[in-house]
Amino acid sequence: MMRKLLVLAVVSTMLIACGPKKLETKEDYIAAIVEFEDSLKANAVDVNQLTDQAIGVSYAEKCLAVYRQFPKTKEAPRYLDKAHVIFASLGMHQRSVLLADTLIRNYPLYKNRPMVLESLATAYDIFLRPRNKEKVKMYYEMLLKEGTNLPAEQRENITFRLKNIDLSFEELIDANQAQQNKFR
Repeated sequence: MMRKLLVLAVVSTMLIACGPKKLETKEDYIAAIVEFEDSLKANAVDVNQLTDQAIGVSYAEKCLAVYRQFPKTKEAPRYLDKAHVIFASLGMHQRSVLLADTLIRNYPLYKNRPMVLESLATAYDIFLRPRNKEKVKMYYEMLLKEGTNLPAEQRENITFRLKNIDLSFEELIDANQAQQNKFR
């Protein structure tokens, strides 16, 4: 009950603080996001650990507004990525991968592209059902090809995953544990 009251208070505060203001410029949209983030922080809500779906979706939609209204700006891919991460953290993986795929398609030079590719591969491998091994393979291969600065261990893990692409993630863990138990 107390949690519901806290969420209601946070949402009410944000609606008042971030209420209907006329957003015309990119700076207006970004200022509204900063104001929203400040409101979350003032109510002791960690913007990187959102669990309340209504607050998270509202936050993600504000980020998407920057992308939709100003798609050719340098901020657009950053806010599209932020929305993708928010939806993933809320467990809304289908929506998250749609945004991440849009990001990969529309912004090939985005600085966090390797992270987005890994996020896509992981979502298709672990979170989305039925598992889509073709997409897992495609995104991991893209990551290996484009991620020239990947740490060696990460590169090895991805290569290992690709060699065992027919196994689900759970089966891969079980096989790996069985392999380790042999050597004990």
